[in-house]
Amino acid sequence: MGKGLPLLRSVADTLDSLGLAVCVFDDADNTLLWNRQFLKFFPEHAAHIYVGEPYRANLRRFYQGRLAADEMAKIDQYIDSGIARHRNQQRPYAFEHLGVRLWVSSLPLPGIGRIRIWQAHTSATDPQGPTILATTAIDGTALFDHVPDGVMVTGADDRILWANGPFVQMYGLPNRTAAIGAHLEWAYRTAWQGLESQSPELFEAGLLTLSEHTRFTGAPFELPLPGARWSRVIGQRSPDGKGFSAHVDITVLKRQQQQLLEAERRARESEAILQEKSALLEATLTYMEQGVMMVNADRVVVLCNRRARELLNLPQSLMDSRPTLDALTDYQLAAGELVHVPEEVLTSVRTGDIFDRPYAYDRKRRDGRVVEIHSMPIAGGGVLRTYTDITERRHAEERIRHVARHDGLTALVNREVFLESLATACAAEPGSAGFAVHFIDIDRFKPINDNYGHAIGDKVLALIADRMRIVARDGDVVARMGGDEFAVLQCRVEQTEQALGLAHRLLEDIARDMEIESHRLQVGASIGVALYPSAGLDADTLLRNADAAMYAAKAHGRDCVRVFGAHDNPASVY
Repeated sequence: MGKGLPLLRSVADTLDSLGLAVCVFDDADNTLLWNRQFLKFFPEHAAHIYVGEPYRANLRRFYQGRLAADEMAKIDQYIDSGIARHRNQQRPYAFEHLGVRLWVSSLPLPGIGRIRIWQAHTSATDPQGPTILATTAIDGTALFDHVPDGVMVTGADDRILWANGPFVQMYGLPNRTAAIGAHLEWAYRTAWQGLESQSPELFEAGLLTLSEHTRFTGAPFELPLPGARWSRVIGQRSPDGKGFSAHVDITVLKRQQQQLLEAERRARESEAILQEKSALLEATLTYMEQGVMMVNADRVVVLCNRRARELLNLPQSLMDSRPTLDALTDYQLAAGELVHVPEEVLTSVRTGDIFDRPYAYDRKRRDGRVVEIHSMPIAGGGVLRTYTDITERRHAEERIRHVARHDGLTALVNREVFLESLATACAAEPGSAGFAVHFIDIDRFKPINDNYGHAIGDKVLALIADRMRIVARDGDVVARMGGDEFAVLQCRVEQTEQALGLAHRLLEDIARDMEIESHRLQVGASIGVALYPSAGLDADTLLRNADAAMYAAKAHGRDCVRVFGAHDNPASVY
């Protein structure tokens, strides 16, 4: 029984992450283990339950919190009834506890005792309860829809009664229903259908293996599958003749075993050394895709794989010394790697909060890479941390944001961003510096498009955008509003002359000759200027008035500047 408890603990922790409460009892109904979700559903047991505690004591606490005063005299009857249900329960049932509706299953564990599993269920319209506790033709098999390996249940005649999703996927079956009533050999032949000629020897060897081993349930065997895949099958049979088998994809392990066998042939190593290396390799493969670090309850780093060292730029010598988490943090601080880490995260590491609750954040490293960090407390103390390089993902997100906010041809901000900037400027504190809105329409651009084509026209617009970007000051916003219309938000404008100065510089640079693909071209511009606050107090008004001033400039003969609000004064046209 002792060998099975670590595996049960792993199962309990996994179910914990699914919101399932678990408590395991031995054959004498004494408590063996439980998970955190169990204490969430039944807080009355916190700080009281212990390994070896009789189920009777567990039930007593449960009923003491539920029974009214006039029912307490019958508590022993309730306890006896609960123990009987625990030992003989065949199907899930529902009850309510502390305002939560719970479904509970009790399943036998051969050689250990029984396991009880609870799940919260809030829907009163589903009489069958949650899917994970629902009974099918085989009680409790739906639990195995949540494991990554294939699971198959057969009747006494070796025909399939139930199979989970990974089993269907592993053997390429059309669906789960198609497998019901068939033998494992049918699933094997279905997986190879149309591909037998590619590896006829492997296919026939698999059929022979099936014929030899299906008679001896419990002896593990391996099946070759198309595409150089392998499945390891481990089965057991219950007293009523029903069979249960797990189908584990060991493709990667088989490839590595071949390499290790070759190494054994050359070095003439013993079988024991080969098995040890295979086991170590299998454990390493578990953590290949991500960096992994494990810190024990004493805050000592007991595991740091190669990928984690690479992502965090940690020297091998440091990690070989099994540093404490505090020593590792001090090293990274000194190396300048934690400059971008939020202060609350550093505080959480220092105070030990990371051992109590999960958290995640993105760390920007000194070299510019971005690492996604997840931290998950481990039952019994300690924490497991994973590290994933998401630099390319972040760059892609930034590119998407840039495309959404910028004009694709000129790389200037688009109309939407310009209006946001203008609205922000209008919302500034009273008394802030004024600003000006320049609305620019390119004159004589249409003939270029008509005579030389849109490709030349696009290059003209891109060159105009570059010139405007150079003329504008730092902090000014230059935008393409659409077509051949542009706008500039000029900041820190105290006098009209400042706005006119920028407008004339824009006119001069736009009007300079252009040489594009051996064509000498020239355009002009009509510019309308609206000054804040005299020409308006909100973004829509200012932009509308700048547009009106631009049309006034165009009506005046083009290639000039018009200031809104001064159109009655001849001096207002510049």
